[in-house]
Amino acid sequence: MAASDDIATAATPAAAPAAALWLPGSALNCYEGDAALRSWLLTPGLLTQRIREAAGAGYSMRVLHEGPAPADAGDGASTGDHLREIEMRCGAALWLYARTRVPAATLAAQPWLGRVGARTLGEALGEHHAVLERDPFLYAMHAADAPVVARACALADCAPRALWVRRSVFRADGSPFELEEVFLPDIGREGIGRP
Repeated sequence: MAASDDIATAATPAAAPAAALWLPGSALNCYEGDAALRSWLLTPGLLTQRIREAAGAGYSMRVLHEGPAPADAGDGASTGDHLREIEMRCGAALWLYARTRVPAATLAAQPWLGRVGARTLGEALGEHHAVLERDPFLYAMHAADAPVVARACALADCAPRALWVRRSVFRADGSPFELEEVFLPDIGREGIGRP
């Protein structure tokens, strides 16, 4: 599955279901008017270093779940999949919620993906010797009731709202797994969450 410039047929990203309107980064200028948020969305690669630098001493990363995907995980998780959920904060403010879904076949071929632990995904990928590939990032504005967004809003203790999600499919020695990152409203905002 190559993530090319294929764009779903819906006219706007607002409140789209999880499977609808995944946009390439080149389309974000048309859909997101906030230049600061767009800059965060378009951060190349993994966001950890940028969040660490912006949050300073307020930075924290916490693993929320690492193990079999719960039956109610939603958004494409299947029985036997492995799910890892993390949050990145600046002080008390949740800036990013991310989850990695590893299909059972990939976990069997790449068991290290089930043991990332307290490291960030980027650190784990850098330590492993598999041949890694990543499809281009895709972006969608998910409705407040999409499982990944509902989880992020609950963790952030904010009112349910549509949020941008960035998705990428990685391959370790050809075995695919997916990363979704949910950008919370406070991400990168000066003074938000800093001690």
